Amino acid sequence: MLNHCVQTDNFDVDDISNDILRDIYQYWIVMKGDSSMPSRADLNPCDIVSLLPYVSLIDVEHQTQRYRMRLVGTEIVRAFDKDITGKYLDELPKMEHYLKARYEWIVREKQPYFITDELHWSSKSFLNFCSVGMPLSNDGRDVHMILFGTYFEAPDDQ
Repeated sequence: MLNHCVQTDNFDVDDISNDILRDIYQYWIVMKGDSSMPSRADLNPCDIVSLLPYVSLIDVEHQTQRYRMRLVGTEIVRAFDKDITGKYLDELPKMEHYLKARYEWIVREKQPYFITDELHWSSKSFLNFCSVGMPLSNDGRDVHMILFGTYFEAPDDQ
């Protein structure tokens, strides 16, 4: 069952009740090892094939302060009712309203967060979701990409 609008940066893998998200977060922890953030080069899609439908990768463009949807998993596309791969967040105003502050938080704080909420930016707004967002860095200092694991459920599934 989801608790709505709970966002936390103070969690560990055992706090995530969804197996898919727990596995994605655990993979991020393994990728980063002793560093503060793993890089995109550390991520090998072959290692997480069964999780890819729930994964999205967001490019962080620091000069333009824009976020581009590099990869959007099939389960996410299904929940949104459209494929937003290649789109910029500012081209999706309804999503931007809900997501921009979350993206900015990860970029600023350089750490993961976990959230549960209702899906407000899709025609399937009756869905609930839980998501873990995790920073990726090419240089160990700045966030260059955000890795999200997202799982959707209808209220009847709870």
